[in-house]
Amino acid sequence: MRKFKASKYNSFYSPPFCFSCIFLIFAIFIIFSGCGKKGDPTLRSYEKPETPANLNALKRTDKIILNWYFPSNKETTLKGFNILRSSLNSLSTDREEWSDFEKIAFVDKKTRTYIDSSINNKNSYKYKIISQSLKDILSKESNVIQVSSVNLPEPPIQLSYKIENDKQIILWQEIVPNSAYNIYKSNIKGIYQSGKINRNPVKGSSFTDNLDINKISCYIVRTTSGEQVIYESNPSQEICIDPKEFIPAKPLNLQAATLSDSVVLVWEGSSEMFVTGYKIYRETDRKNGFILIGETKVPAFKDNERASTKRSYRVAAVGPSKEGPAAEIKDIIYVKPK
Repeated sequence: MRKFKASKYNSFYSPPFCFSCIFLIFAIFIIFSGCGKKGDPTLRSYEKPETPANLNALKRTDKIILNWYFPSNKETTLKGFNILRSSLNSLSTDREEWSDFEKIAFVDKKTRTYIDSSINNKNSYKYKIISQSLKDILSKESNVIQVSSVNLPEPPIQLSYKIENDKQIILWQEIVPNSAYNIYKSNIKGIYQSGKINRNPVKGSSFTDNLDINKISCYIVRTTSGEQVIYESNPSQEICIDPKEFIPAKPLNLQAATLSDSVVLVWEGSSEMFVTGYKIYRETDRKNGFILIGETKVPAFKDNERASTKRSYRVAAVGPSKEGPAAEIKDIIYVKPK
């Protein structure tokens, strides 16, 4: 094996010194590579943010509700949205004189709705939305919508409801035939959020909702007109559906079969979803009348007392808190087969 002799001429080529040089070059490469990778995010943060889209409005007597679209995956570099408004004074008679757009609010990046309560019903308004990045770069303007000072439609009248199987149906009388309606629901009387429960405007004079037997359901109905800008009436009278007030219908086709030691009762099961079960009553003499002898959740019941004397039975369906009218079968007695 060849041996190197140390001298003042070959010390530069010693292995430790070469390793230091390689490490230094590698470190410089890493530093410059890292600096290059930081360039793109910095540039992107100064780009214009996405433009809000599909700006639309809902006009009521005391407010204008704005809604718009902005992709959630573009929120990373976003600070929020600027709401701008221009107004047309109703006293301008010769020609339309719209004011310049002014910023009336700023909302955070998660928000997609804004309620403008500082309005005058005699004025018309225009709105647009501009998004703003974390670097305070502004986007292009959204579409502009105009909310005019028009007479709002009349609400429907005479609200009522009916229960059919697992549905609760809200009914009303139209003021103007073939109108469209928005339906609002709450579990607290008199308190409603701004969101309607119907996806599209309801045509006709009824709305079907799922039956809820666990809590009260209150409804109001508003007449609507328009598309991109919807003009909505004042609310109708409120109607509340309280399951505690539900009264089941009378059971149908009550029949009895006598056995040597018992009586079996059968009937048609209720189609009403709020029925929680049935109560069975028996009368063996008029003096004592009908006495509760049992309860069942299915449309059948076995009375383990032999019908040696005539007796009558009643079966009533039970709702969340109230009992309905009873079906009755009379003069049941066991007759020994010959």
